[in-house]
Amino acid sequence: MVRPLSLGDLPPNYTPPARPAAPQILAGSLQAPLWLRAYFQGLLFSLGCRIQRHCGKVLFLGLVAFGALALGLRVAVIETDLEQLWVEVDSRVSQELLYTKEKLGEEAAYTSQMLIQTARQDGENVLTPEALGLHLQAALTASKVQVSLYGKSWDLNKICYKSGVPLIENGMIERMIEKLFPCVILTPLDCFWEGAKLQGGSAYLPGRPDIQWTNLDPQQLLEELGPFASLEGFRELLEKAQVGQAYVGRPCLDPDDQHCPPSAPNHHSKQAPNVAQELSGGCHGFSHKFMHWQEELLLGGTARGLQGQLLRAEALQSTFLLMSPRQLYEHFRGDYQTHDIGWSEEQASTVLQTWQRRFVQLAQEALPANASQKIHAFSSTSLDDILHEFSEVSAARVVGGYLLMLAYACVTMLRWDCAQSQGAVGLAGVLLVALAVASGLGLCALLGITFNAATTQVLPFLALGIGVDDIFLLAHAFTKAPPDTPLPYLTVLTSVASEFHFCLVSKPPWLCLEVPQSSSVT
Repeated sequence: MVRPLSLGDLPPNYTPPARPAAPQILAGSLQAPLWLRAYFQGLLFSLGCRIQRHCGKVLFLGLVAFGALALGLRVAVIETDLEQLWVEVDSRVSQELLYTKEKLGEEAAYTSQMLIQTARQDGENVLTPEALGLHLQAALTASKVQVSLYGKSWDLNKICYKSGVPLIENGMIERMIEKLFPCVILTPLDCFWEGAKLQGGSAYLPGRPDIQWTNLDPQQLLEELGPFASLEGFRELLEKAQVGQAYVGRPCLDPDDQHCPPSAPNHHSKQAPNVAQELSGGCHGFSHKFMHWQEELLLGGTARGLQGQLLRAEALQSTFLLMSPRQLYEHFRGDYQTHDIGWSEEQASTVLQTWQRRFVQLAQEALPANASQKIHAFSSTSLDDILHEFSEVSAARVVGGYLLMLAYACVTMLRWDCAQSQGAVGLAGVLLVALAVASGLGLCALLGITFNAATTQVLPFLALGIGVDDIFLLAHAFTKAPPDTPLPYLTVLTSVASEFHFCLVSKPPWLCLEVPQSSSVT
């Protein structure tokens, strides 16, 4: 065990601490803390002297240990999951998230892709047929995105989230519904017939054109198929969901569109709809009962009149819901389309991420540069990409920062008098700090501690500043040490003196009285 040195072991010029310097303090409540401080300072002083006697061995072993720990950076893991980064472990939020997953299951999750439209001029109203027409153009471009992976083509209709396809006893109707069942898209376009254009899928019946949501009238279809099949159960299902005429019974944004159905309220009048009136209170999907998109999910920056009626808005938003990787994997597991590619959940995740990146790219390019509106596309993958980008270690920045500090330390500590120059000390100090930071992070990686953006972007430079500060203090105290100080005690006394200087700067003077100091420090 390391023991404090006796006065006989200390150099002749060493002055013991002035114990009676502040009797009013030493006799009070600070006596015990100051005594403990002095005791531990004595232990550290003795340890420092022993290290100085074996400095070569200690330096060699230290460099070997630091180098070995720095190799742990090879197994470092960077955490970019928002839930893991921002939700405290065992907190109320984490417990509620766990409860939700247990009750609803992982399959209940979905991913959201948002399409936000704003005017180029601040405060401009977007509740106009022209603005919604541009929104339709961007949404159509985004909904037609296709990516090719694993030898297959993936579009929105394959990967979108659907609320659940009902089971029908009639096989023909069941197959038709499976092909036509719409994706869940929360959009202000659902207040109009044009909302049907975002829905893919089609079905074929003999003697009829391809059935799509743009021309599908469920009530009329049931009347036509009634004599050929028993559809009472299906009819009852549509009535409970309040499907009605679906999209063909809604006004057209562009009444002059040749495909605008005759059942649209403004088909014959050819008058543009009152957009603010139609969007007031939100919109509905194909089911009026179960798919009500609240106004707050569709519009932003709204303004209302004295009677509470909607007058204007500054932003439009459409949200496309996609299946989660687990859902997509389960949906196509065992399907003939994926039986030859070794379908896995990782592949499903790759498909979703690739589609989302393509979605963002095409949506932002959908409108011409001179358009009066701006489109901002965002997806969950975009956020993950941003976190990945900011969490990656920039070797150029880290090396550049340490090289600048290296040059600064060398230049400021360099002297024309070779006997007083300490440029090599600054060089060695910065390199030692760099090795210490690398070894510390490597040890954390070996212990299984995950890194984040703060670890990779902030910590290396913060540790550099704190570590290099001590180098300058030690070098300054070394130059002020008495020339006749024995070499075995010179380094130790230098470190004590530098601590005393730091103590005087950061603490009241009486708290530094018990710090052992050389006679040259006052």
